[in-house]
Amino acid sequence: MKKRRWLKIISTILISLLLSYAYLALPSVFISLDSRLRDFMFIIRGELPNTSNVVIVDIDERSLQTYGQWPWDRKLVSTLLEKISSSEAGIIGLDIVFAEEDRSSPHKLAKSFPAITQTLPNYDALLASCFSQNPIIGGYLFGFDDRYQNEAPMIPAIFIQKGLRYNHTILQPKSVMLNTPLLQDAIYSSGFFNNTPDKNGMVRSVPLIMKYDESIYPSLAFEMVRIYSQSQSVTIHGDTIGVNGLSFGDFNVPIDNFGRLFVNFRGAGHHFEYISAADILNDKVDPQKIKNRFVLVGTSALGLSDLKAISFDSAIPGVEIHANIIDNLLQGDFLSHPKNHQLYTLIIIWLLGFMLIALLHSIRSWLVLPFALILLFALSALHYHLLFSYGILLNLLFPLLTFVVTLISSVAIDYFIEQKQKQEAKKMLGKKVSNSVMDYLLAHVDEDIVASRELEATIFFSDIQGFTSLSERLESPAKLIKMLNSYMTPMVENIISYEGTIDKFIGDAIMAYWNAPVKVENHADKALQSAIEQIEMLGEVNLPIQSEFGVNINIGIGIHTGLVTAGDMGSKGRSDYTVIGDNVNIASRLEGMTRFYDAQILISSATYEALQKKEYRIRPIDFVEVKGKNRAIEIFEVLCKTKPISEDEQIRYTHALERFRSGDVHDAFKQFSLLQQHYPSKLYHYYVQRCQDFINHPDKEFTPILKMTTK
Repeated sequence: MKKRRWLKIISTILISLLLSYAYLALPSVFISLDSRLRDFMFIIRGELPNTSNVVIVDIDERSLQTYGQWPWDRKLVSTLLEKISSSEAGIIGLDIVFAEEDRSSPHKLAKSFPAITQTLPNYDALLASCFSQNPIIGGYLFGFDDRYQNEAPMIPAIFIQKGLRYNHTILQPKSVMLNTPLLQDAIYSSGFFNNTPDKNGMVRSVPLIMKYDESIYPSLAFEMVRIYSQSQSVTIHGDTIGVNGLSFGDFNVPIDNFGRLFVNFRGAGHHFEYISAADILNDKVDPQKIKNRFVLVGTSALGLSDLKAISFDSAIPGVEIHANIIDNLLQGDFLSHPKNHQLYTLIIIWLLGFMLIALLHSIRSWLVLPFALILLFALSALHYHLLFSYGILLNLLFPLLTFVVTLISSVAIDYFIEQKQKQEAKKMLGKKVSNSVMDYLLAHVDEDIVASRELEATIFFSDIQGFTSLSERLESPAKLIKMLNSYMTPMVENIISYEGTIDKFIGDAIMAYWNAPVKVENHADKALQSAIEQIEMLGEVNLPIQSEFGVNINIGIGIHTGLVTAGDMGSKGRSDYTVIGDNVNIASRLEGMTRFYDAQILISSATYEALQKKEYRIRPIDFVEVKGKNRAIEIFEVLCKTKPISEDEQIRYTHALERFRSGDVHDAFKQFSLLQQHYPSKLYHYYVQRCQDFINHPDKEFTPILKMTTK
């Protein structure tokens, strides 16, 4: 036991060290798996109720069919934005960048045809005017290569870096795709709308800030909320570890060292309210749906390729991710890693490993699986509760790996040690006990089953009647052994089928017992049921024996229940598990009495009282005081189908026995004589003789107890 405990402790230390190293040194290898586990938690949580803070104006398929393919002319876009603004939108954000001039603008004709008047309308100027007169936040796109322009946008906000050092990893793009200068200069503010997916293509966290040309720039959603808060400055908090978060006005937003917010997604695509751009242009929208709301203008059209994958949906419009971010910022139900999240995860890994080993070592093997399932559920439920009740993001993958690997190692150690113990036990037990006992001992290798102990058992003895004459008739020892095997095989199988243990074969006799070493419920009933079946199956057993050997077998069975001493007994080099005691001797004597009373099965009063079932046909036989015992026991005969007794015979026998036991030997003599005359039997003849003896010796003290003179 100590060796097993130390092996488990050492394995737990090695597992915890290995997983701690993998967690700290190789996070990128496992981050995708951990993220997938968290995605599953989102699916279990389900969608959150719809919010009324954000509405999406969608340039959808119907809008494109109505007003033509994208890009639309800037006059139409200006009209769309004017109508949204006239509905008293709180603030409008554009998930669109106008990187090139409008080629369809009429004023461009003047460049190609100088004769045309120079007063043709300029749609870009029209849109710029719309930008300058309405609460519109523009969008632009950062690039992480050099394919875009390099001018930096102007943001009407101050970003203060408090405590932030050069240990941060805030994303630093290399280029930017802005709106045309005319539009970019006209707009009050703008924000980037990059939605950066993880390596497996899923969007789980979105940057709120990026660092470009040594300056900090906000995302579109973040800038819309900042302007809503009327804050002119944003503070980015950092320390020796990295970025802690950012704050502005009454808002405190947790972001990671990359400047990203882990998005608490509300649900699948179209979870927020969508309004078709075509309906706004056609004045089919109630202004109350837009009034005082954050309005995002974007597209869900498949051809414009702005579809992203999140935990709830494999194809959500990118504009709705911005809607989720805005709603997160307004509601304040953020999800974030705590400051020392790596330390917390390491503590969980080590505590979980040692707690699991300690508990697995102290419970029974059959409890391992249910216990493991309960602990697994508790671990998952803890992380789920921390995530959605407190917004705490902790690594779930490595605690699960700790749980699984520790559990497997514990089970493997138990298995290999038990296999080794079983091999050693087989070598030892093969010399000491029978196979049936050995199998049980191997199944309970950790228990001291073979130690001597006192217990209640039902002991069974059977013997072939007239065996000496049978063996003389067979003459050949080989035939005798073959005949015995033909008889004993079905009898032994029957005993085993009733959960009995074969103790030994004594020549032609079988000794068995119930309730040792294995506990057997209703052991007296099972012993008696086995005995009855053995008597009744003798007819079939005798058919091949009679055919091959020319003999018939009759047996007598004695059964007694009482306390015995059970254990591994014998010499140092040769022993066996058995039962001993006076009650074993009584069962043996009962079997011997079957010839005396011409009975097939005799049981003691102790067995009779222990029987739980009442369907047996049992009649009392005698009170017997065996040699060496001062107390008589009552014995009973169990009647089988092979020994039918009529109701008349049973009634007359019961009455005659009552008269004898009451001391009226004269009346008993008459009744037993009549029974012997009508139903000849050694039992009735025996009672006739006992009555006659008391009648012939009137001075002899009467007793209903028979004193046996043999052991």
